[in-house]
Parts: sequence; structure tokens; C-alpha cells
Amino acid sequence: MSSLSSPGIGSGLDVAGIVSQLVAAERAPTQTRLDQREAQALAKLSALGTVKGAVSTFQSELEPLLDLETFQGRTTGSSNEEIFTATADTSAVPGRYGIEVVSLASGHKIRSDAFAAADAVVGSGTLTISSGAESFTVDIASPNDTLVEIAAAINDSEFNTSVLAGIVNSVEGAHLVLTSAEEGAASAVTVLASGDAGLETLIFDPLGGTVNMTEVDAAADAALFIDGLEVSAASNVVADAIEGVSIDLVAAQPGTVYDLVVGFDTEAARDQIRAFVEGYNELVGTLSSQTAFDADTLIAAPLFGESAVRNLVFDLRSTVGSIADGTSSPFRALTEIGISTNLDGTLTLDESVLGDVFASGFDDVGRLFSDDGGFATLLDEMLGEFLEPESALSTREDGLETLIDDISGQREALDLRMASVEARLTAQFSALDSLISQLDSTSAFLGQQLANLPGYSNNPGSQ
Repeated sequence: MSSLSSPGIGSGLDVAGIVSQLVAAERAPTQTRLDQREAQALAKLSALGTVKGAVSTFQSELEPLLDLETFQGRTTGSSNEEIFTATADTSAVPGRYGIEVVSLASGHKIRSDAFAAADAVVGSGTLTISSGAESFTVDIASPNDTLVEIAAAINDSEFNTSVLAGIVNSVEGAHLVLTSAEEGAASAVTVLASGDAGLETLIFDPLGGTVNMTEVDAAADAALFIDGLEVSAASNVVADAIEGVSIDLVAAQPGTVYDLVVGFDTEAARDQIRAFVEGYNELVGTLSSQTAFDADTLIAAPLFGESAVRNLVFDLRSTVGSIADGTSSPFRALTEIGISTNLDGTLTLDESVLGDVFASGFDDVGRLFSDDGGFATLLDEMLGEFLEPESALSTREDGLETLIDDISGQREALDLRMASVEARLTAQFSALDSLISQLDSTSAFLGQQLANLPGYSNNPGSQ
């Protein structure tokens, strides 16, 4: 039968404590080295993520400058918006125009004579209805031959895109009302009928000489004068009288001329250029903070010395400082429109220079950014390359992630090795503990035997 034992009980040695300290001492150098390498790799990986995020943000801020139409906005102003308003696209030439609205365009509206009620029977047969170039037929048959059912059949026809039918109940009775969906003289409505005599009451055919319905509103084009020139329009949206300008007529006021002013939207363009400068500076600031080195404290930022980021900084500065030879703009450099580069790599915008440039060549400023070879295009392409999966930044990220995985594997190997060292040391110190315990037992036995010898005394002074 074996006896229970615990390391250290026999000898008094703290075997567990000694082994723990020895294992910790052997683990410490490797553990510290792995911790330092992992912390550095994680810091670099996080910093690269910050840089890529900043690059992506600035690239998105370039989008308005990539579209010439977005940059080259126009403003319009009406001296009386109760008479007309206007909008303009980038083809509009800035200028001032005198607008006199003589009459508005109107759609065609006709109504039938009164029937006793909306559910009064009109008759069966076929109606052929036209408005402008559109024409369709509606078959009318009992029991769907009442006034209200005829209106519904007209509206529900799959071929009807030009006429709206309704019922108006007056003191005289119920009337069928037909209204053209479009405005203008060409939208005139005609109605032909065949079948029962009742349907003939709905005929409206001025050219054929039969007019059984009453004209409520005549189809008419809008009439206006622009700088004294007579203009006619089929609708109250006059889109082709002034190139690039759409005039929305609201009300007629014959004999009175109001001003329409078309201009460059310089404030919107200025805001976009400000956003470009601010976005660029934010990116430069992020890159600077992640690659800095403090000479006083000798502390380096996570990406100090990283070639991929250094190349990004170099390409940014080279691009904004280059000459844009490929654009159709007479401007070739950002400095010509008031954007200069500071010693720290950031940009500064001179608002007064930009204002002068807008006055002399507003559209040309937009082309300096948006044309092939323009600065927004060049920067967008360059930044896009740095965000590609095969770019130097992405490759460096992949390398760091591989390193972190490798460190994790080294930690597992270290744990296994330390478990083996702990087992070996525990066995060695347990053996030592057992040996010391045996020696102590032998010493005690010998002491007892000597004490039993005749004449033996532990007192050195005895005889």
C-alpha cells in the first residue's frame, strides 16, 4: 500500500513556488519579445486601417469635382416669381432677359348637355376620342351604357393616355366632362360616335361640323415675349426658347416685363473647392500623425519608416504640385486658381485669387479638376490604386496579419515548452525533496543509535 505524499512536506522546501519562479524566469524573455512584436504589429495594422479609411474618405470627397456638370452649376433669378420661375443647366449662358407673359398654355375641356342623373342611360355603340396625335375607341354596351359608366370606360381604356373623363352634377343635371391631359393648341379633343342615337349627343367634331358638346376651355399655346421676341410654347414649361434655360410660367400679365437673370453658381463651386482643400489637408494630417517621429522623446508613430505610406505621401505631393497638361482648361496648375502648398504638405486657398479666376474663366476652373488629366481625376486614380487588394498598403496589411497569426502560434509553442519545463523541474525538485527527507530520517536514526551507546553523551563537557 503506497503512502500519500506532497512535494516539500518532507524537506520543508517550497517546491511549487520554486518551480513556478523558475518557469516564469525562463518564460519571461520569450514572452516579452512576443508581446512587443504583437503590440507593434497590431499598432501598425490599426494605423494602416486609419490611413486607408482617410484615403477612402478623401476619394469620396473628390466625386463632385469629377463631374463637370455638378461643378458648373448655374443660378437663375426671377424679379417676380408669381409670374414665372426658371432653372438652368450648364449649357446656359449667363445673362439678363426681359420676360413678358401674355397668356398661359391651357388644355382643352368640353362638357356634354345635362342628363337627368349620372346613372342615366346614354346609349350603346362606339366612341372614338382623339387629343393631339393620340386616338382610341371605347365600346359602350348595356348595362354599362350610363353616363357614369361611359366616363369610367374612357378612363379605364388601356389605350387612353390623353383624355380625362369626369362627371359634374349641376342644378341642371349630370354632365360628362372631358379634359385633355396635355396643354397646348395641339391637345384639342374630338369625339366621334356610332351606334345608338343617344351617343350622338357626345359628338364634338368642329372640323366635321357637328358640335353637340360645349367647349369650356379652348386648347391654347402659351404666348410670351423674351427681349421683345415673340415666343409660343405648347405648355407652361418653356424649355427651348433660351438655350439651357427652362422657364415655368405661373401667371399671365400682358404689358409688363420682368427680369430673368442667369448666372454662374460661383458659391457652390467655391464650396466644392474649399471641401477639396479641407479634405486633402485632413488626409495629410492623418498621414503625418501616423508617420511622425519625436526627436525629443525618440518616440516614433506606428507607421514611421513604412515605405508604402511614404510612397503615398510622395505621390500625393507630386500630384497636387504637378502640371495638368492633359486638360482643355487654360489653367495648368493649382497655384493659378489660388491653391498653394505649405511646407508641411497641406494646402491653402486664396479666396481672392479664386474669385478673380471665376470672373475670367468659371468653366475652365471646373475643367482643371474634371477633365482627363485634371487634378480630381489624377488624384482619384492614384488613390484608387492604393486601395486595390494588390496594392502596397493591402500587401503590408496581409503581412502584418500573417505575423500576428505566427506570433499566436509561437505563444502556443511556448506554452507547450513551459509545460514540459515545469514537469521536468517538478520531478527534479520532488526527487530532491525525497532525498532530503530520507537523509533527515537517516540522521535522526543514527542520532538515536548513538544516544543508546554506553558512555555516549551529547554534552561536550561530560566525561
